Amino acid sequence: MMKVLFAPLQGYTTGIYRKAHAEIFGGVDAYYAPFLRIENWKPREKDLRDLNAREIPQIIANSVSEFKILADVLIAKGYTEIDFNMGCPFPMQVNRHRGAGILSDVQAVQQIMDEIAKLSSTTNETAQANAKKTAPIKFSVKMRLGQESPSEAFALLPILNEAPLTQITLHPRLGKQQYKGAIDFKSFEKFYEESRHPLVYNGDITTVSQICEMERRYPKLAGVMIGRGLLARPSLAAEYKVQRENADVQDVQDVRKNCAISETDFTNKLFQMHQAIFDNACKTYQGDSQILSHVQSFWEYLEPSISKKIFKKIKKAGKLSEYQQAIIEMRG
Repeated sequence: MMKVLFAPLQGYTTGIYRKAHAEIFGGVDAYYAPFLRIENWKPREKDLRDLNAREIPQIIANSVSEFKILADVLIAKGYTEIDFNMGCPFPMQVNRHRGAGILSDVQAVQQIMDEIAKLSSTTNETAQANAKKTAPIKFSVKMRLGQESPSEAFALLPILNEAPLTQITLHPRLGKQQYKGAIDFKSFEKFYEESRHPLVYNGDITTVSQICEMERRYPKLAGVMIGRGLLARPSLAAEYKVQRENADVQDVQDVRKNCAISETDFTNKLFQMHQAIFDNACKTYQGDSQILSHVQSFWEYLEPSISKKIFKKIKKAGKLSEYQQAIIEMRG
C-alpha cells in the first residue's frame, strides 16, 4: 500500500484544517504545512504560528543563506523532518528565484544540497547544549520538472541523487504551466527510472481509482501527494486505504461497496470538520470580515458537491449571520 501525503496549499490547508482533517477523516500518512518563507531576513512569524506538532514543515528559499536561516529555526523547534520546496509555480515566488524559479540554478541547488548533507549528519546544537540526544534531521524535496523545460530537472538529478534525501515528490508539469495543461508522463517515467531516492507522485489525483492506477503503473512509487483532490473529497485517502485493505476480496463490487463512505457519513463528517474550523476562527479572529475570510475558503474546492444557490450565498456572505444561515440551509 502506498503512502498518501497531504500537499500544502497556502490559504487552504491551515494548521486547524490539517488538525481537524486528521481527527475526523484521517487516512493520510503525513501532513505537509504550507511553506515557511523569509520576510525581512527572518522566518515569517505567521507561518511559524501555523505549524502543528507531528507534521512536516516545508521551506522555500532562493539561496543557501535563506535555506539555512529557515532550517535552523525549524531544527531548534524540534522538527526532525523538513521538506524543501522547488515546485511552487506562482509568479510572486518564481520571480524571487524561489520554488520552481530555482530549478534552473544548478549552483544554488548544489549549495543547498551540500547544506542538507551537513545538517543531516549533525545534531541540533541546542539539544547538544542541553545534553539531549536527537534523531538525525531528515530532508525531502518537492519539485516540478522545471520552470521552462524538463531539462532543468534532469540537470539537477545527479545532484539530488547524491544528496541524503528521504524522498523526492515530483509534479510532472513545468512551473510556467502552473496547474494547467497536460502532465508530462514521459518525463515523469524517465525521472522515476533514474532517481535513486523513493519517488512520490503529485498532480491531479482526485479519485481512488487514480491512486490505484498509479500504484499499478509504477510499482516502485513510494506514494502519492494530494492537495486539491483531498480538499474536494476529504475522505479520499481513507477510502483508498479501505479499498487496499479489502483488496483480497474476490467480488470487486463488494470491495467498492465496502470502501465507499456513505453520503450521509461524508456529510456529517464534513460539517463536523467545518464546525471545528469555524469555532477556531471565532476564537482566533475578531470581526465578521476576518472570521469569514478564514471559513469561506473551506467550501471553495467543495463547490461541485454543493447547490449553486447555497454556494453563491456562502461566497457572497458579508456578515456571519448570513454565512450561518447559508450553512443551516445546506444542512437542510
